[in-house]
Amino acid sequence: MFTNILVAVDGSETSQKAVEWAKQTHEALPEAKITFVHVFQPFVPVIAGYPAAVIPQPQDVLSPEETPSYQAWAQFEDKSRVAYRNILGGAAEEICNEAEAKECDLIVVGSVGHGLVSSVLLGSVSAKVLHHAKCSVLIVR
Repeated sequence: MFTNILVAVDGSETSQKAVEWAKQTHEALPEAKITFVHVFQPFVPVIAGYPAAVIPQPQDVLSPEETPSYQAWAQFEDKSRVAYRNILGGAAEEICNEAEAKECDLIVVGSVGHGLVSSVLLGSVSAKVLHHAKCSVLIVR
């Protein structure tokens, strides 16, 4: 069925539910490879129409071991079929790009992640992934 799965994580409660789903799938499908990906969204405030100084972001201050993707990966004893990645960019776009580049046949995302205000203003990451992914998408609640 699914052999190459990308699981997007952000440290939220539904993201952890996606990790739990991945654990069950890892046991049930011994041929499946799982990659956890966390996308850091850059933040450059605009003042009077011009970009201001870049505000330090989590990827600048967190060690890899503190990222949601590493923490998800670390929960697996058998890491031979599990990987993790941290990417800088727009979450939905980078998730879809990574899935396409890795030729994934399934993307797993939580239904609600961090960033409620931005999701109201810009649309939720899970909705964007659902509409733009070139493979199947599973939204975990």
